[in-house]
Amino acid sequence: MAPRLSLRTASAGDRLALWRLHTRSISSLCRDVYSDHEVKTWVGLLRPEAYLPPDPPRTVLVAEQDDQLVGFGQLDLVRGELEALYVSPEAVGLGVGSALLSALEALAWHANVRAMSLDASLNAEPFYRARGYMSLHAARRILTSEVYLPCTRMQKRRPSALRPATGDGPGQGLTPLPEP
Repeated sequence: MAPRLSLRTASAGDRLALWRLHTRSISSLCRDVYSDHEVKTWVGLLRPEAYLPPDPPRTVLVAEQDDQLVGFGQLDLVRGELEALYVSPEAVGLGVGSALLSALEALAWHANVRAMSLDASLNAEPFYRARGYMSLHAARRILTSEVYLPCTRMQKRRPSALRPATGDGPGQGLTPLPEP
């Protein structure tokens, strides 16, 4: 029987584990679509102190199995922006990313967000497409003045069955990212 997956809100004590998971995930899972230089630059910019605590309205959820952090996701509820979703290399294909994404979507829909947007790394684009996200356009994530990561801007609209009949709520508008 597979170990039970649990989701919870991240705490300040998760900071180092989040950083380790994030750097391992990028180093392992992005090597097939980005150059060594791009991956090393990306990982080199990550710092443990940057992970928590998030400023409201950001929410960070973590996924655990056997008391080990196996994934995390970060959502900005005002902008409807999925800012991060990473899974440990050992947990790929085990439903961790799907569970985190579903939980973050539920939070967004409950907060009356009309659509969730994200910049998908090239290796993650099929994952999001399989979960109902539409590709909007090619984009790039600026790491340094000389290193840009190609990515895909994607969006998923709130299911119509979950839309309120009237009224406006927080996070209903999307703030487009400036083009690099």
